[in-house]
Amino acid sequence: DGKIVPVQITIRLLHKAMQKGQKEGKTDFLIDGFPRNWDNVNGWEEVIGDSAEVMGVLFFEASLAEMEKRLLGRSVTSGRVDDNLESIRKRFATYEKETKPILEKYQKEHKVFKIDAMQ
Repeated sequence: DGKIVPVQITIRLLHKAMQKGQKEGKTDFLIDGFPRNWDNVNGWEEVIGDSAEVMGVLFFEASLAEMEKRLLGRSVTSGRVDDNLESIRKRFATYEKETKPILEKYQKEHKVFKIDAMQ
């Protein structure tokens, strides 16, 4: 449906993975696709707080048409039922409504590193 996983589940999984990594001596983590909304940001700040610093956000820039084309191409082999035009467009709408404002927050903090993903 293009909806986002509840923050309680996401934060619990991230925290557990980070703790495991820390036990192995890791100090830096690359977290893919997070945070996606204000609930994620608030949950991160409540659970993780100052124990981890957000050093930056990687933002891969590509046009909606290109992303749609790639996702539909992926659908040929992915077996994912949500790789269809309707679900893809719902994901784009969710991004615009819930994720884009988070990107803007990190842009104001000069933490966004844009990567041209059209190549």
